[in-house]
Amino acid sequence: MSSPTVSKTFRLVLSAILASLATFMTLSQLVFPFPVLPYLRFELAEVPVVAGFLLLGPAAGLTSAAIYWGILNFVGEWVPIGPLMKLLSLAPTLIGLWIGLEVYQRTLRKRGGAALHFGVGVSFGILSRVMVTTILNYVLLGYMFPFFLELAAVSIRAATGIDLAPGTSALIGALAFTAVFNIIHTFISVIPAYAIARAVVRAGIVEGQKIWIDTLSAP
Repeated sequence: MSSPTVSKTFRLVLSAILASLATFMTLSQLVFPFPVLPYLRFELAEVPVVAGFLLLGPAAGLTSAAIYWGILNFVGEWVPIGPLMKLLSLAPTLIGLWIGLEVYQRTLRKRGGAALHFGVGVSFGILSRVMVTTILNYVLLGYMFPFFLELAAVSIRAATGIDLAPGTSALIGALAFTAVFNIIHTFISVIPAYAIARAVVRAGIVEGQKIWIDTLSAP
């Protein structure tokens, strides 16, 4: 068997394993609610998928996200909307990270080191995630499930004291706090994943001296 074939097989197998781990973490309810909007929950299940992305690159990360979404359609909650919302949160984060890392390579490579490289990637990941989830939630809250706006307004008032009028004000408030939630969630997903990816390489579990994002800055 040729080396490239082994590499592709390894990436696919690891992507599937990480997606399975993410599913297990979801089913184990490793979550905690966002205090302002308790129906939004921070999930540690994204960490394995993001770790795979950082270790092996975009193809592996997005494959893992797709497998995770596929499995959740059989065992997840609120199917098919629940799994789709998870995919449309996670995939834009990965794509944004990828774009940000590439932008750094093309424009800022000589001006900073690894911290700036990673920071630019995370910034684009946040931007991408917030844009997509804002559009998604606008459709869900504004058209498909407007009754959630009343729940959102009550939750926001209880947590912050901000009293939002029904309708447009409640929608804007819900979208604003949902954006805050997604910004925080990006850090919860990406920072531990980065630490895990580096620990995996140091332990020699994945062959090679560098994780994928480090290879971008290789001469």
